[in-house]
Amino acid sequence: MSAAAVPFEAAVRAVLAACDALAGERVKLAAASGRVLARNVVADDDLVPFARSAMDGYALRSEETRAAPRRFPLAASAYAERAARREHEAGTATAVATGAPIPHGADAVVPFEDVLASDGAIVVTRPLARGAHIFAPGEDARRGELLARAGDVLGPASLGLLAAAGHGELEVIRRPRVTVVTSGDEIVPIDAVPGYGEIRNSNALSIAAALAFFGADVIRCEHVRDDGGAMRDALARACAASDLVVTTGGASVGERDFVKPALDLLGADFAFRSVAMRPARPTGFARLGDARIATLSGNPAAATVALHELVRPALFALLGRRDGRLPRVRARLRGALHGRGDRTYFAFAAMWVSEAGLLEARPLANQCSALTRNARDAAGFAVVEPNGGDIGEGETIDVDVFDWSGVGAAVPAVR
Repeated sequence: MSAAAVPFEAAVRAVLAACDALAGERVKLAAASGRVLARNVVADDDLVPFARSAMDGYALRSEETRAAPRRFPLAASAYAERAARREHEAGTATAVATGAPIPHGADAVVPFEDVLASDGAIVVTRPLARGAHIFAPGEDARRGELLARAGDVLGPASLGLLAAAGHGELEVIRRPRVTVVTSGDEIVPIDAVPGYGEIRNSNALSIAAALAFFGADVIRCEHVRDDGGAMRDALARACAASDLVVTTGGASVGERDFVKPALDLLGADFAFRSVAMRPARPTGFARLGDARIATLSGNPAAATVALHELVRPALFALLGRRDGRLPRVRARLRGALHGRGDRTYFAFAAMWVSEAGLLEARPLANQCSALTRNARDAAGFAVVEPNGGDIGEGETIDVDVFDWSGVGAAVPAVR
């Protein structure tokens, strides 16, 4: 494929086309939190299959209360427990606890506080409607009803519903195995004291953390010196063991940029080698065997943009998720944005909600792609489409949100 930079949206489509959902595996329901469902799950029975009392009170036949006030002798009690099906005796009241099965023959419940009780009987002071204070059978779900859909991320609410329906095991998508490969002679471990010209390897930690947060199984982080043979060997190992390999550094076209030449020697098939975006133009995407490879810039801010805008969609597609793209919202611009010609521009932006309840965004003052701080100070990327020109104060813009926790209720201080 030509080395010309592909349009950003074309790059996203190519990434998604290369990343089918991985195979499923069965896990216990208790181990399914945060996992992605591989198959639809339906209710095997009505949930719950019997009528239950919604209140602590008395079960009655509603038709017998039409002549209220009327006195009903208390004939029995029912509690929320396993018990034989109870028959309701006409002309009487059955004391019921919240959640208790409604005795057969009764069709309404009057709460304790709405009756007069004395001498083993109650007085109902007004008529009851049929079904009053009763949870009907199947109120949560009917037999055959869809409870969870393939591609759903299983959170506490979904797990609670599936537990109530008796699904003790589920088929979920296997977590993608991911290897992170960083490169550069100037890179030292994070616990080292950098010498002149050296920097700590923040990319390995931040990218691995993000990938794990997205749902990946990060199996290895490896750093490679600026050596073509060493890079080729490292990438061969990574691709043999991984569903996705993410590299940072060495992705451009300089004489010490060895990642793409190494992949060429290994026989990788590139979908694209660069993207018409700023920052992160050197981002490439290839496939070698069963592994997909994303080649990112070594500049931290540029790597962050590519990670969220291109690697996240790839990983989510492998997981079978339907929400791989960052949520794009409209916000009022505070400040100014300048278009970048034929590139899609992603500007790090702080975000907050105004006193009027409107979402507002202000680009950070320093958009240098080498900064590590931008990802922390921003909550999203203000997006300027190719040839979008300049955008001024107060205009409405698109923002791709990557950190909702960073969207404040007050105007943040921005460096």
